[in-house]
Amino acid sequence: MPVTKVFPEDVDRKLTEVFTRFGYDGASMELLSQATGLKKASLYHRFPGGKRDMAAHVLKNVEQWFLDNFQFVIEQENIPVEERLEKALLAISSLFEDGARNCSLRMLSACSETPYFQVSIASCFTIISNAFTKVAIENGMTESVATAKAMQAIINIQGSLVLSRAMNDNNIFKTSIASIPQLLGLP
Repeated sequence: MPVTKVFPEDVDRKLTEVFTRFGYDGASMELLSQATGLKKASLYHRFPGGKRDMAAHVLKNVEQWFLDNFQFVIEQENIPVEERLEKALLAISSLFEDGARNCSLRMLSACSETPYFQVSIASCFTIISNAFTKVAIENGMTESVATAKAMQAIINIQGSLVLSRAMNDNNIFKTSIASIPQLLGLP
């Protein structure tokens, strides 16, 4: 039987899909093996700490996604703030499939290993919060008001994801995303 080449980016994507769909506690080694196409021994070879290392790796990739697709976009001050925010929110909408996909941060923040992942999860939310705060400050808000509005925007996103999934209505998420520019002081 020929050996099938498994590419690291495919493994990363499949691990993310499993943890995002089933959470940490629901992601068995069998499920992770089936999804990635790797035997359990190969997974342990790549991730000696097992499932915990895999989830930590997923969180590292999620953090990098937010740095690349959110923070970097918002920091492009040569582009009007409205366009930067629109691009960042489109990336968020795409990431969460307009409300149809779970948030891996949420799924990994409610598990038996939450304390182990807390710093990574908080880092991701800090990236988002800082970016939203920057937008609000650029729109004339004081830092304290901007920070509060940024947190509210994150709560709106996370809450609308939960509600969209529970109610099987992605318009809840879409409406929440559409309200963020105004929340952050854009007309």
